[in-house]
Amino acid sequence: MRYRHALISSALTSLGLGLALVAGSAFADDAVTLKLGSWRTEDIAVWQDKVLPAFEAKHPNIKVEFAPINTNEYNAAIQSQIEAGAGPDLLTCRPFDVNREWIGRGYFEPLADFDGMKNFAATSQAAWTDAKGAPFCLPVAAVLAGFYYNVDIFKELGLEVPKTQDEFIKVLQKIKDNGKYTPLAYGSAESWQLAYNGLYNIGPAYWHGEDGRLGLIDGTKKLTDPEFVQAFAAFAAWKPFLPAGQASLQYADMTQLFTLGKAAILPDGSWDINQVTATGLNVGVFGPPASKDGDKRYLQEMPDMAIGINKASKHKDAAKVFLTWLASPEFQEIYVNEAPGFFAMSNQPVTYKNELAQKFADLKKGAQLTPRLALDRLSAGNPPLDDEIWRVLQTMMIGDDVTPEKATAELQAGLASWYAPQKK
Repeated sequence: MRYRHALISSALTSLGLGLALVAGSAFADDAVTLKLGSWRTEDIAVWQDKVLPAFEAKHPNIKVEFAPINTNEYNAAIQSQIEAGAGPDLLTCRPFDVNREWIGRGYFEPLADFDGMKNFAATSQAAWTDAKGAPFCLPVAAVLAGFYYNVDIFKELGLEVPKTQDEFIKVLQKIKDNGKYTPLAYGSAESWQLAYNGLYNIGPAYWHGEDGRLGLIDGTKKLTDPEFVQAFAAFAAWKPFLPAGQASLQYADMTQLFTLGKAAILPDGSWDINQVTATGLNVGVFGPPASKDGDKRYLQEMPDMAIGINKASKHKDAAKVFLTWLASPEFQEIYVNEAPGFFAMSNQPVTYKNELAQKFADLKKGAQLTPRLALDRLSAGNPPLDDEIWRVLQTMMIGDDVTPEKATAELQAGLASWYAPQKK
């Protein structure tokens, strides 16, 4: 995972009269076909059966072809196509460093003057801007991270949803003492999710979300600062509550352990909603606990994907009409309800039909939102901080030799070896 029915007149009005006239002359008489590149092959039915028919019903002279490429091949394939002067008209955009590299190579049409961007706050746009903050992709969806829990197990054991780290550990201890269920369906075989569903999930409560993340970026914070060490320690505190053989437990195994009713809590992302509810389990969700009573709540909201216009496209006017529709609640409600666990990023209200998705979305209320710690600039060099965190967390959670202090010191040394702001 490395990772709506707007009127056509209102769409054209939002683009401005000038674009409406250009659009009319450019493709009112002859149909235009746009190609949309994406890495989400699992979304073929969503786009082909739901999204694109809704758009084309209002724009019969603009056809859109959804052309996904396998996730692991997408970046290289798109780069090869565009460098050859080709590529799809519309590009699905990776967040942060990868996209910033593509912006630097001139792949995208600038969107600073695109009216649809007004529906998205600066924080929603940030994953797809250049170094000066200018936008190049329209935000489409984000994912959240939290904790799924078995409601029936909680009722059976008389447990309350924890709101602080101390309460969380006490809940885990009660489950362990009961002996009937595994407290946490969690393992260390796949290192990516130790970061994304573990440390990056609870860590913002300690490094204070954007204060800590941006502090690492500008060099005013270091990974060896107390707040980062405390975050690693809070994550390491999960170890006594993991299942036997957790070192070899893979991501799919974790989900299965939970869905079979053998574990009480699953730290995971919103993207797994369909999987965790597949067996009809009575599932609830709670957000990452605050570090202590009275502290602010933080929630990982990871910008997952956006869509931009290929600067070499011959159909930019049609592409902007499509992007305008993507900025509308009509598209957003279709997409988030056909792909539950993905969340709209605009400032316009969206209704989630999936009950668990709505509960996940409700966690955003009153919480400080922050993306994953190490994907913005901090992983653009060698060694990339995100990859290093995966590696170090795995050694910390599998053995006893790597303490939170040693882990953060090793990570800081690696980051400071190449990232200029951390060399101060």
